[in-house]
Amino acid sequence: MKLINYLTDNNLDISNSKAKTLGDWNVRIAVRAVLLNNKNKIALMYIAKYDVYKLPGGGIDKGENLNTAFTREMLEETGCEAKRTKNIGITIEKRDKWKLFQVSHCFIASAKKMKNLELTDEEKTSGFSLHWIKSINQALKLVSKNKSKRYDDKYIKARDCSILQKAKELMIKQT
Repeated sequence: MKLINYLTDNNLDISNSKAKTLGDWNVRIAVRAVLLNNKNKIALMYIAKYDVYKLPGGGIDKGENLNTAFTREMLEETGCEAKRTKNIGITIEKRDKWKLFQVSHCFIASAKKMKNLELTDEEKTSGFSLHWIKSINQALKLVSKNKSKRYDDKYIKARDCSILQKAKELMIKQT
């Protein structure tokens, strides 16, 4: 997969950098999707507690591979069975504050059967909800308007905007 973006505290202008090595860091592998329904609307998760939009996806659990994690995450967050249609690439996040090195595998996918969301208790408490957005340009606009000052939300905004931008380029090439 191609590298979409490499994000660090330094390139996000976060003056938090204390860690200098990755030796004692946690590595998290994740999956993310630009998920399209049959009307070509794009799934975004809205987090009411922080007034933030993000792409659906999340971490790969122990014992899972990319395929099973992708299927599980799409079902949990969107209630959709989903089929990956194109690899977008990967994003890498080096979050100094949490000593977290996160690699997200990113895909364009199509939503199939719709079921109920299976949100975690934390996601429910944070007010997660699924929104279907009419276009990739509108999705980019919503994600880029994230104003949260929360450390993690700065990464989410930069990561998801870069994923959406790359997906947009790939989708234009297909037409």
